[in-house]
Amino acid sequence: MAKKKVITRRPKNTNIPNFEGSADWDGEQFSRAKDAAFQYYRLEKKSADFKKYTLDYCKTSDKWKEHITTLTKAPDNQFNSTLGAICKLTLQGMPDVHPKYNEWWESLPGTLGTPKPHHTYINKWLEQILSIGEKVVEEKKEEEVKKKDVYVPSIQDRIREATIHMVQDFEQALDDFCEGKINDFKAFKPLTKLRQLQCKQPHARLIAGFYEQQLAEYKELIDPPSTNGMTEKELDYAKQLKDGYSHYTKPQIKKLYDFLVGIISACDAIIAESKANRKPRKISKKSPEQITAKLKYKVADEKYNVSSVPAHKIVGANCLVVFNSKNRKLGIYYTSMEDPTGTGREGSGLNLKGQTLQRYDEKRSVWYTLRKPMDQLQEVKTLNTRKKFENWIEKLTTTPTKMNGRLNPETVLIGVY
Repeated sequence: MAKKKVITRRPKNTNIPNFEGSADWDGEQFSRAKDAAFQYYRLEKKSADFKKYTLDYCKTSDKWKEHITTLTKAPDNQFNSTLGAICKLTLQGMPDVHPKYNEWWESLPGTLGTPKPHHTYINKWLEQILSIGEKVVEEKKEEEVKKKDVYVPSIQDRIREATIHMVQDFEQALDDFCEGKINDFKAFKPLTKLRQLQCKQPHARLIAGFYEQQLAEYKELIDPPSTNGMTEKELDYAKQLKDGYSHYTKPQIKKLYDFLVGIISACDAIIAESKANRKPRKISKKSPEQITAKLKYKVADEKYNVSSVPAHKIVGANCLVVFNSKNRKLGIYYTSMEDPTGTGREGSGLNLKGQTLQRYDEKRSVWYTLRKPMDQLQEVKTLNTRKKFENWIEKLTTTPTKMNGRLNPETVLIGVY
């Protein structure tokens, strides 16, 4: 039996490089820390991280911060691990030039020259990335220009183009009649043809409009208007029209006229069918709270010690009792579309539009001026049914007046039934 192959996985390096205070390290310590940091970023991070570190560095650089937008356009794979590591470590406090490291490096056998400042490497790589970013930007601009140059027909253009194809058979029939290839248009059924071509309302409108002028000319030829009182221009037009169709006999013009009438009638039929089959616009039903959200009324009146019931209860109510605190009038609104079962049938009960009540009975809805509003309103508060309130209000001796359906900031909504 074959032994199962053991997969050895590299353990994750959790030693995050930290270069704070690295300016005080000796040369060898700085070299080992830098090598370990480069190894960490190469193995533990990816191109997207190197790009982020580089752009973070560019934000702090006077030389590169103005090019950040262009650098961002360059692909992630253009940002290598060494560039990302140097930028990250520089932001952590790694010095651009480390004198002790340079001395240590020069003292090693076989080394040549003095290590260059870190910014020289950064600048070299960033110049290459910048050129790539500029190329990407330029390519995108060219693509946008190409997109703008591409003609995209509008809906109206598409309708007109489709309409041209729909009238081709009609135009061919007119040409054949003119050339004597056919003697009449009995074989043509305009409505059937348009339906086969899936003619819709907008197409039908264009087709009808296309033939209306020509139809008017045939009509004038069949039944010429009186020349009495015509201007010189109108007389000239009538003469040109007659000369233009002189190669047709009157019966032929009548056939042409009937053919165009058939086309326009077919278009009218399609338009009418489209209107009849159109789905009615769905009206979103508002909740009572939404209907009464902006209603201005008096929530409470401290002088008479009365308060309003919630305004949303007005919607669908059979009766509404109101009190105007300014003129001391108490009234009751009756609905003209009562819902006797109280099931909340659609279209029944009172409704509200703005500050105006709807569906209220103008004859029955009246109000009375209260002589002793303080005492009388306290009595009203104890009347918890419609019958009790109606018995009470009938005993008032003041003259009732009709109500106008308007609610205002002085109106207290005493109760609903």
